[in-house]
Amino acid sequence: MFGGTLWTLSGGDPRGEWVLVTYVVDGDTISVGRGWRSTTVRLIGIDTPETVHPEKPVEFFGPESSEFTKRQLDGKKVHLEFESSTQYDDYDRLLAYVFLLDGTLFNAELIKQGYARVIAPSPFHRYKEFRLYEREARVAGLGLWAEKDICREIIGNRRSKIYRLPGDAGCSRIKEENRIYFDTEDEAIKTGYRRAKR
Repeated sequence: MFGGTLWTLSGGDPRGEWVLVTYVVDGDTISVGRGWRSTTVRLIGIDTPETVHPEKPVEFFGPESSEFTKRQLDGKKVHLEFESSTQYDDYDRLLAYVFLLDGTLFNAELIKQGYARVIAPSPFHRYKEFRLYEREARVAGLGLWAEKDICREIIGNRRSKIYRLPGDAGCSRIKEENRIYFDTEDEAIKTGYRRAKR
């Protein structure tokens, strides 16, 4: 049911641990009750737009992301799983994958629905999986990717010989007369085009 925990604080128990969400700080940070203690948990591998940062303004789609997390997690029992290599971030928050009672990985759900982006680079074993979900959300124009300059197809620039994939940014800057469309990335490469830097 759950995703193969690498490590937990309870002596390396591969089943992780169940906790109660007592407070939602914002879209990617929660407080949970672990016995008599309250612990701040940061969801591994993701970043939601800021809403409570002391030095940053509220970012686009931040309130919606926070509200989604509150609706899904506040007062709920969740299952935490951890990476063996990284248990705490620089702010001493516990880093965890958060699973709902039905087995849904909430970190991934935030990405899939456009409420969060993937933090990169970051040493976590679900990185490639999360990047795939992010690309799909970008292409679909969901949440924080709505109305952004996101490519919907494989488009090359005849002048620069650079191509962009679905989910990449920057397609609107390619003038129509300079555009060339490809069916596959291999086709673009064989034609002498190179991938745009991300």
